[in-house]
Amino acid sequence: MADAQPPAEKITAEVKRLKEMSHQTFFEAWITYVQGGTDGATTREAQAAAFRSQDLASRTLTAADRAAREFKTVVARRDGESKRDHQARIRDFRQQLQDARQPVVGAVEDLAADEAEYLAQLDDEAFAEEWSAFVRAAAGSSRSGRDYVQGLAFRSPEVAPRTQALAVQMMRNPEDFLPELEGESRKAHQARVTQLRSRLEAELRFLQYTLNYMAARWGRMPTAPNYRLQAMRLLAEKYPEEFSRLRNAVRNDARQAREEVQRQRRAERRPQARSAN
Repeated sequence: MADAQPPAEKITAEVKRLKEMSHQTFFEAWITYVQGGTDGATTREAQAAAFRSQDLASRTLTAADRAAREFKTVVARRDGESKRDHQARIRDFRQQLQDARQPVVGAVEDLAADEAEYLAQLDDEAFAEEWSAFVRAAAGSSRSGRDYVQGLAFRSPEVAPRTQALAVQMMRNPEDFLPELEGESRKAHQARVTQLRSRLEAELRFLQYTLNYMAARWGRMPTAPNYRLQAMRLLAEKYPEEFSRLRNAVRNDARQAREEVQRQRRAERRPQARSAN
C-alpha cells in the first residue's frame, strides 16, 4: 500500500531536518526508516516523501546503495543468535531495502527526465558549463552516485550524443575546462587534470552504453568503440611532431620489409629459371 500524502509543510520541515544531518546520521535515519521505524521527529509518511524529494533523492539513493554493500554491519549478528536466524534477518532486511529503495529510484528517474528536458534546451555555452561543473564535482568526490539525477539526465537518450561530443572535446583539451587555480602548483594542477580525465573516461563508457542502446532499438548492431584509434588520435593532437616521426618510422620499416620479401622471392625464382633453361 502506498504511503498517504502528508501536508506539504510537514514534508518541507522534514527535508530541512534531514538536509542538516551529517552523512552518518542521515544513513542511520534511512536504516531506521527501511526497518519500519522512525526517530519520532515526524511521521513515516512525511519521512518517505522527504527521502524521495528533489533535494534528497540522490543522497537517499547513495545511502541505499551503501546499505546494500554494508548489510552485514547493518544487520549485525546478535549475541547467542543462531546462524540461521541471522540469515533470516538479513533476508528480511534486503527485502525491506528493496521495497524502500524502489520509490526513491522512481523519483530519481522522474527528476532526471525533467533535468534532461532542461539540459536539452540550453545553448552550447550553458550546456558546457553544466557538464563541466558536473564532471569536476564527480572527479573531486570519493563517493559514487554523488548526483544521480544530473548523471542520469546527461546520459539520457535525448542528451547523450551532445554530452559525448563535449566529453571527447574535454578529453582532448582539458586545460580549456580546468584552468589553474591561484597559487596552485604545477604538480597539483596535473593531478586535477588526471582526475578529470579518469572521470571523463568513465562517463564516456556510460554514454557509449546509452548510444548502443539507441542503435539497438532500431534494429542496428552497435559497433564497439575503438579505444586504440581514439588514443592514437589524442596522441596525434597532443604530440603531433613525435606522432609524425613514429608514423614515418613505421612506414619505412614496412617498406623495407616489403622490399626484403621481394628480394627473397626474386632470389628464389632465379635458380628455378636457370633449371628450366
